[in-house]
Amino acid sequence: GKVSEAEDAASLALAKGTGTANEDQIKESAKKDAIIAAGIALRGMTKDGKFIVKEIGNNKTEAEFAKGVAANAINKVLSTLIIAIRNAVDGGLKEINKVLGEIKQGEGSETKVSE
Repeated sequence: GKVSEAEDAASLALAKGTGTANEDQIKESAKKDAIIAAGIALRGMTKDGKFIVKEIGNNKTEAEFAKGVAANAINKVLSTLIIAIRNAVDGGLKEINKVLGEIKQGEGSETKVSE
């Protein structure tokens, strides 16, 4: 499915982003789940800032695989969080732009009246 169709953190993790307009928009119901899931995933994968999997003898391949899976999961989580942050910032900037536009219109009418 698409990111825009995700209803919860699980479906969001499996979603594929397209990078086209409005396709990366996360539904409100999935945003909170995604943030909570991200925190749980990151905490579960690390200990003292390092991946928990240890390289022991012949298990080096398994350790590398586990690290790769963990890195992919972290990248997916961070991408999701970046999208959520961008959406929040974009909404805030649009509101600021709207207010600034109203202020500029108000200043223009004041100068015309005073002349």
